[in-house]
Order: sequence, then C-alpha cells, then structure tokens
Amino acid sequence: MNKLFSFILGMMLLLNLGCDGSVETPTGPPPPPLIGCEAATIYDWESVEFETSLDGGADTWVAFGLDEITYFTVVINQAGFQVSVFSDCEGEIGLDPPLFVFETIGNGIDIGIVPPGEYWVNILNTRPNRMDFTFRLELSDIVYGCMDDDALNYDENANIDSGYCEYNDCNTEWYTSNYGDMVNDCDGNCSPVSWIGDTWCDDGSYGIYNEDYEVIPVNLMCEEFNWDEGDCEEQPEGCTPGLVEDCNGICGPESWIGDGYCDDGTYTYNGNPIYFNCDEFNNDEGDCDVFGRKLPQYPKYPNGRILK
Repeated sequence: MNKLFSFILGMMLLLNLGCDGSVETPTGPPPPPLIGCEAATIYDWESVEFETSLDGGADTWVAFGLDEITYFTVVINQAGFQVSVFSDCEGEIGLDPPLFVFETIGNGIDIGIVPPGEYWVNILNTRPNRMDFTFRLELSDIVYGCMDDDALNYDENANIDSGYCEYNDCNTEWYTSNYGDMVNDCDGNCSPVSWIGDTWCDDGSYGIYNEDYEVIPVNLMCEEFNWDEGDCEEQPEGCTPGLVEDCNGICGPESWIGDGYCDDGTYTYNGNPIYFNCDEFNNDEGDCDVFGRKLPQYPKYPNGRILK
C-alpha cells in the first residue's frame, strides 16, 4: 500500500513539473470581486474619519472594531443619508436586523454603548443628487447619571441614564392642605391633580405658591398629560426653522434669546407664553437676571391659579 501511495504521489508531482523543473500552478477563473459589506474598508478606531461623495441612491460600507465597551456617536455633516449599523457581515449585506438605523440631519447621532467586537456601517444617499459629506465616529467617556432635565439631580454631562432621578416632593402637608393631591408636571414642578383636564390650559401661564410663597408655574402641556387632557392644543414635534423649544418645550422665536427683554412668560408667541428664563438659556442670556415684579401683582384665578 505504501509503495502504491508513493507511486501515485510521484506521478502527481511529475505532471505538475514544467520543462525547466518548476512547479506549475493550475490556472482558473479569478475570484469574484468583493462587494457590499465584504468590501468595506476596515478602520482602526482612531482613524474612522473621511470625506467622500455618493451618487443619489448609492451606498458605501465602513467597518471598524472595538476592543472595549464604548460609547460612540456617528457624525455625518449632511442631511439625507440613511445609516445602518450591523454586528456582522453576510455576503453583500449586513446581518439583519441592524443594531441601529437612523436618518442624518447634518449633525451627530448618539449610538450609545456597544460591547467590544466588529461592526459594519452602511451609508445610503437617499437623495436623488450626488452629495459630498464627511463621516466621523466620535468616542465619548461613559458617564452615568440622571438624564431627565426636569429632575433635581439632572446631570447635563451624562450620556447613559443611571435610572435614578430625584424629583420635587409634591405630597407635602403644605401642598396637600392647600391644593389637594399633587403630581409632578411636565417640568418636574408640583401641580394639583385637580388641574388636569379642568378646561383650563395649564401651559405655564398659571402657577401656585410654594412654601416660600414663590409662584411656581404649572405646565401640563405635554404628551405625558395628553396635553392637559385636551385642555391645551397638541403641539407638533420639533420646531420650524427660526424657532427653538423654550424652557417648557414650547416653540418660540430664537431671536428673542438675549434681545434685551426678559422672556419669563410675559410675552407670547402664537398665543403661548414663552419662557427662556432657565439655566438652559443662561436665564435668557442675562435678560432675566433682574426680576423686579412682586407677588401681589399676580391676579388670582379659580382653583388657586395665579397668573404668571
């Protein structure tokens, strides 16, 4: 058996020898070119940034690997691209379903925390024309904290919600004896339960007194309270160009910020009082740093309402 095996092996080698004694390599059709996610350019984490362009309806792929748990943001400086992130590559397409899918609006989109591993990103130009764009992945430190800006312990630096937020305690003897059962409103302030759906639109125009006899505005004009159970007109999501959400999430003119007038609800836009007198807007960029009005100037309305 060993002699037969040796003879067959020798004949195979002899048939593959050229005239000059070199070994000939069998020829055949070349392998097909890689396409789709298999052809993705693989980047090191620190070098995931490039400028390119795509025809309308065309797409491209990017791949990268993470050695540790990471919080990252995808940045594309143009609107109109659909970005899909996959955890694996199968042939031309990523492994369905994608981990994340979003439409770009010209800024960064937080992907959040992802574990170590390899990832494939598909970038699709959804517009009909060729578009130039810059693609970048940004690494951020993972910061746990309360991400509800209505909470007392809101952490503006947090990018991962800790699940622990502290709110105003509204069921104190002061509030319950004066206003009955209480609830945290859209802004985390204390509101009487009886004000919800009572035919008055509580959009921050009216307030109640706290224990220090300060007027606290009540805002029930949000989806959480079904727009004050129908008392307020439902507001469309987001604001049109030139407008920005105020302290209560109401769209107001961006030009009003820091224009020399204190927007503390005194002025209205489209019938809604506008508030820029909060930390988010640096107290209306200083316009509301001096507040001279006194509490007696607030007329009272039914159910203990005080007009702001």
